[in-house]
Amino acid sequence: MNIIHDERDIDRLRIHTMAYAALIAWSQQGLFEQLAAGEALTGEALNADTNAVRNTAPVLAHLGLLIREPRADGDTAWSLSHSARSLMAAGVLPIGKHWEGFDNLTRLPTVLDEGGPVLDRKGRSRVTSGGVVEEDPDRTRAFMDMLYRRSDVATAETARLLAPWATCGHCLDLGGGHGRYGHELTRHGIAVTLFDRALCCEIARERYGDALATRAGDFMEDELGGPYDLVLMSNIVHGCSPDELAILFKRVRAVMNPGGRLAIKDMFLDATMSSPEAAALFGLTMLMYTAGGRSYARQEMVDMLEVAGFPDVDFIDVPDQRFSLILAR
Repeated sequence: MNIIHDERDIDRLRIHTMAYAALIAWSQQGLFEQLAAGEALTGEALNADTNAVRNTAPVLAHLGLLIREPRADGDTAWSLSHSARSLMAAGVLPIGKHWEGFDNLTRLPTVLDEGGPVLDRKGRSRVTSGGVVEEDPDRTRAFMDMLYRRSDVATAETARLLAPWATCGHCLDLGGGHGRYGHELTRHGIAVTLFDRALCCEIARERYGDALATRAGDFMEDELGGPYDLVLMSNIVHGCSPDELAILFKRVRAVMNPGGRLAIKDMFLDATMSSPEAAALFGLTMLMYTAGGRSYARQEMVDMLEVAGFPDVDFIDVPDQRFSLILAR
């Protein structure tokens, strides 16, 4: 994001927010799906108010998602751009489900006053456990599919960087979710046990069959198995409170072989607590949807790991993929 220097910068931020609102409103209304058949449609033919289409379609055309097609009678029709069609084929559009998150942000003043997680309009907590809502398996599967879809490069890079530290060893993929991180490690000859909630273990088995061993449970309470030469915690620590991490790191330490390593993949704030951008913004998501999660600073992680029995801590930065790895032993 751009640094705010003056009123114009604030206005630019407001305009970007308005554009995002138009995008998810079209998604919520099913207008992208209506155009997916390929025929250009006028505002009158779309399932929306004609004047509202007239004033929102140019925003999406500016974003490169719509193409204006003039009609012989002087009317205007709209079709999906190649980019929009590709995004729909990839399952990225429509994003109407994002409207719920956008709506939740309107209650951020209440969260600042009372603390998180955010409550929906019926007063129900929006808290999740690593994105898993066990009473809503369809929602959990959709969330895991999204994480899987976005993780192709990150999983390959993580496995490439970690493979030298557990050659032919046994790895625990703690909170491994969809299983892609663990499966990438198996490509390097590493035996992997994925530990997560029962539904996540089921999802991982559906994708990878017997390539991964699975162990279902709550990693804060249940036996983790082992011993392990490598423990991978990918995108786990940001969902935990400091007190939870103090317990979890000690539990992990207890199931590791001598000389084994704990690898933590996540986004970590620097000493200024303002960078990188991804970590600074993700803390807001953790405030809204977890009981005590946050974006942690590097030094915070070092201090907690040392207390838990990991005196040797180093970092590997992967800036092009917006994450870092902590290697601790």
